[in-house]
Amino acid sequence: MTCKNCNSQLKSEQLFCDNCGSRVIRKRITVKNLVSDLASNVFGWDNKFFLTLRMLILKPDVLLKEYIEGARKKYMNPFTLLGLGAAIALFIFNFFLEDYLALNIESNAQSVEVIGNMMQKQMGEEFDIVAYKQEQMEIITKLSSFMLKYFNLLVVFSLPFYTFLSFLTYRKPYNYGEHLVINSYVQGLSFLVTSLIFTISVFTNPSVYIIAIVLLIIYYTYAYGKLHKLSVAESILKLFKFFGILAISFMIIMILSLLFGIAFSFIIR
Repeated sequence: MTCKNCNSQLKSEQLFCDNCGSRVIRKRITVKNLVSDLASNVFGWDNKFFLTLRMLILKPDVLLKEYIEGARKKYMNPFTLLGLGAAIALFIFNFFLEDYLALNIESNAQSVEVIGNMMQKQMGEEFDIVAYKQEQMEIITKLSSFMLKYFNLLVVFSLPFYTFLSFLTYRKPYNYGEHLVINSYVQGLSFLVTSLIFTISVFTNPSVYIIAIVLLIIYYTYAYGKLHKLSVAESILKLFKFFGILAISFMIIMILSLLFGIAFSFIIR
């Protein structure tokens, strides 16, 4: 008897091929078998997708360590999970496009109000706060639409950046490539959770979406804390360190962008 996938010789009692690892199929295809395989492979709690989700939620440190140490077939590929999560999030946000844009406007309205009032106090009556608010809301709407349009590209380009931040925050014993795997798993799950909570917020209350942000921060701290065997206090300190590095990084990017803009304006003159 030979393997139907790689033609290697098999023993009569073998259930899996020693060469390629594929399952040995002896039964003919029937409707019953097809239904059984569908239930097992797609909806089964032990298939790669659900096993990966379950482990990421309950035992992220175990999954991440096992995958990094070589257990690659057991779990869903981290970049596949990231791509799947991003695709589902993009579909959900586009399906509820008006709600998505309204949510972004509402979440930024308070900060626009505060900044507008501060500028009015400094500049006096000559400052048109109504026009300022309208202009800022239009910018937020355009920015939200832009981010949604290029969502997949933003995911691809932001992953190395956030991985670098986590690498600077947690460092050893994992190298940058291993941090890339960790962040792919974390962000993949984050997109799935965000999509679910956003959908719930559409049918309930927009403020429910805030829960997603809180949960993601807690999960990020929890997953990295478990992986590096940190105490609660140490995990919180690492979180502050991460946000500190993030703030400094954005300041550097803004300064470089400003300098580039000034240099470019001199060149084109």
